[in-house]
Amino acid sequence: MSHRSIWFVLLLFLAGCLDFDAQEITLVYDAKADRLDAHFVYRGLFAEPSTDGPDKAMAKALADLAKVRDSGSFHFWNNWPFFVDLTADLPLPVQGLAAHVDVENGTLFVDERGELCGHQFVRVRGARAFVQKLNTLLEVFVQARAAGPIDGRELDEETIELLRDFLRAGNRLLQIEPGRLELRVPCADADHVWLKRLLEQRQLDNLPREMVRRELRERRDAGDVPAESGKVAIDGERLQAAVALAPSFRVFWDNEWSIVREQGLTRIALGVKGADRLVVRKASEGQWTDGLLQALRANGEVVEEKVTDATLAERFAQFRGRDAVLPPRLAERRAGAATTPDAGQQGR
Repeated sequence: MSHRSIWFVLLLFLAGCLDFDAQEITLVYDAKADRLDAHFVYRGLFAEPSTDGPDKAMAKALADLAKVRDSGSFHFWNNWPFFVDLTADLPLPVQGLAAHVDVENGTLFVDERGELCGHQFVRVRGARAFVQKLNTLLEVFVQARAAGPIDGRELDEETIELLRDFLRAGNRLLQIEPGRLELRVPCADADHVWLKRLLEQRQLDNLPREMVRRELRERRDAGDVPAESGKVAIDGERLQAAVALAPSFRVFWDNEWSIVREQGLTRIALGVKGADRLVVRKASEGQWTDGLLQALRANGEVVEEKVTDATLAERFAQFRGRDAVLPPRLAERRAGAATTPDAGQQGR
């Protein structure tokens, strides 16, 4: 193998399901209304391949779509594991958070690039109380994790002391403000370096997978590799372009983020201080296919044509001026909760 090429092997454990290729999330915090509104836009919806064959993969994707429509589950970055289903049996502390959150499903549509997309609106009512509860859960979680080894590594004693003093002083680990989210991590220098290495390792784990998925897709479409192949070599001339397109690389350049080290404290922030909104983007992995779109049309599903970004922005603005229309299962659960003795306390 030439020194100007890198060989990747992709191990596929595919169950087949609904997935999306790219994503934008827009968050607007209204301090006066004590409310946080979010717009989730999923680009390039497709049926993930399955070892059981395309027919079962498509059936699973359509079933997954029906579940999302029914429950209103919303997803970060990809279809799994970062998603929230408010109709699931949640632990009691998490139920207190879920009571603040409303979801409204938007439409399926084809964007200006011809790709199948979908969108959702998410609202956090009583945002200040929500953030306070979330911080309390984070504090309990962090202190529990700090008491023992993390990935086989014991935290520095200075970190334990810094964390204890930080929380005793009434400081919060997570801060949400207009246009910006900030996570504050009290830690010693050694643990700050370790934290950065964890972030580095996360990127190193994801980059090869993302690059090889795109390369395999392009070569399969061109007929250069067999459909069942899980191996591909990316030579030096293509390697730079492959890295530049990988979502785990693009996340640093398509979003406003920072890591700031202070004495005894690391701040990890996303967004621009003082901005009226925060937009988070996940770049395309080049995985979209039109199979799901064709299946929906064949089933008589309504899919809007050529919906522009300006139209999506208008719909988000309209949502911010009215109550959310909950999906069926979530509405049913909320209606049932309203009949309980403690219903009047929910969402406050």
